[in-house]
Amino acid sequence: MKRKQMRFTGYCLVTGLLVILTLVMDSCSSPRTTLTGIISRTTTTTTQTTTAAKLVSIAITQSSPVKILLGATEQFNAVGTFSDGTTQDITYAVIWNSSDATIATIAYGGLATAIVLGNTDVTAAINGIISNVVILEVVPSPAPTLTSIAVSRSLVANLMVGQTEQFNAQGSYSDGATNNITSQVTWTSTDTTIATISSTGLAAGLKPGQTVITAILSGVTSIGTALTVISH
Repeated sequence: MKRKQMRFTGYCLVTGLLVILTLVMDSCSSPRTTLTGIISRTTTTTTQTTTAAKLVSIAITQSSPVKILLGATEQFNAVGTFSDGTTQDITYAVIWNSSDATIATIAYGGLATAIVLGNTDVTAAINGIISNVVILEVVPSPAPTLTSIAVSRSLVANLMVGQTEQFNAQGSYSDGATNNITSQVTWTSTDTTIATISSTGLAAGLKPGQTVITAILSGVTSIGTALTVISH
């Protein structure tokens, strides 16, 4: 009876040792993975090690100087270069700055707005890294140009000999505005023996017939308007 108990006890000990040995071998054969903290960008190697690629420089893509019209806006963009040689658009990650916000402001996302005439320096920065300086120059808006002239008459009937009629000129400009330019244009009559027209647009009938009235300003000529003069 004692021999059987001893054999059973020995069998249990051997079995336990084999189980422990198997677990130790399995743990030694398992691969190990090491991770490092991610700062800006991450690079994973074939050994499953993740390393951080740090931002090393910032470049504003616009060439200096950038000229914009008074009251207009300009979109600036920033590209970051990282320690692993890669680049990335970081326009919305950086802090934008205008050295003189009274001349032009620059908002989150790089949108600059011109306020008054002058120059200001635009930069972008993050984590202590500052971009190149780009000069923003606010210039005057060009004066609108005259694009067309429309002539109108105060009468719709024919003009009698000895009577007068007022002609008017309306100018249209490149910015969409219109203006009465009657006193600014040069008035012409194709036949001044039939009717004359003064510098203020007042036509006078001299003899029966027909003439054409036009208005000219800054190289722009109106469409001719026929004027018929009749006798009493």
